[in-house]
Amino acid sequence: MLVVMATLTAPVAWSQTHPNELPLLTPDAAFPRCSMTQLGTAGFPDHKHSQYWPGWEVMHEPGGLAYGPGAWCRHHELMPRPDLVVEPDSKGCGRFTLQHNPSYGDCDMIQFLELLDWAGHEVPPLLGLDLADSLLVVNPDNLEAYTELTGYGMWRLYKLDIDCATMEPWPVLQNRTLDGHAAFMLVTDWILSERLGGVLPPWLHQGLVEYCAEDGQHLVNYMAEFRTNGPVLMPPALVDALLARGPDPEPQRDREVFRKACYNAFLMTWELVENRGGLEALRECIDRMLGGEDFSSAAMAVYGLDAAGLAASLDPIQMGEPGGKNPPLPIPHRQP
Repeated sequence: MLVVMATLTAPVAWSQTHPNELPLLTPDAAFPRCSMTQLGTAGFPDHKHSQYWPGWEVMHEPGGLAYGPGAWCRHHELMPRPDLVVEPDSKGCGRFTLQHNPSYGDCDMIQFLELLDWAGHEVPPLLGLDLADSLLVVNPDNLEAYTELTGYGMWRLYKLDIDCATMEPWPVLQNRTLDGHAAFMLVTDWILSERLGGVLPPWLHQGLVEYCAEDGQHLVNYMAEFRTNGPVLMPPALVDALLARGPDPEPQRDREVFRKACYNAFLMTWELVENRGGLEALRECIDRMLGGEDFSSAAMAVYGLDAAGLAASLDPIQMGEPGGKNPPLPIPHRQP
């Protein structure tokens, strides 16, 4: 029976040639989720676009309550419910409130609120952390207003300040096919910041933001531009330094170093979760920090290495890229 099962399942791995066809990230997923062959063929998993494809089905909580894309607006028709607050210049449900220009129609902005709600359901069990109290998200009118409010270029998708975030305009994120990723990134960042404060090293904090948002393949695709200028891999100390500082005053330099730092943080976190105990080990480490241990002590207890040793063992320059020296460059938002 075991031989038959292996024979039947082997071709499936080879048929997976799109990031959306790779295994989902779930709280009880088996790790590693992907083989080196899959990563070298399909790229990193990305399931943050299928909400726009034919066949998407609305998700439901165990009690039957709908959540996520399509829960409150379907075919551009509002689906009222008692906990959904709809005002001309704001939309809210649960812990999320979105402020925006009142000229938008109700469903125009509720679609992004649905993405935040989706992330709010999916991210906490991955990390073993509860949602924080509430998050206010401000949607500026355009990119110029976003940059004026945040000082950020469009490669930085939001600015989080405790329980208030200014997002790159949702219509822009949607046009860039990054809206699902941005929602998951913001919610992950918010939960980690509120529940753990600054105890995580920058590489792991940002790495989890990228990992939980399944942004890895987009980061690989960004690197294609920079590979012609030299190596894109960085040592952990440089990753931490770049992520801890503010934006570079020269926009194009900031765009390059920020994206490289995020990519390397993602690679370190991918290796940590996928190949060193999965989410169970990560949640144990987080639980120890919630109990008062610092990251170095928690890492030693769970991974057998202190903070410096763990980072060194995950050095992207030494580990290399899972997809190989010439990783695949699929377009994640195109339906396979």
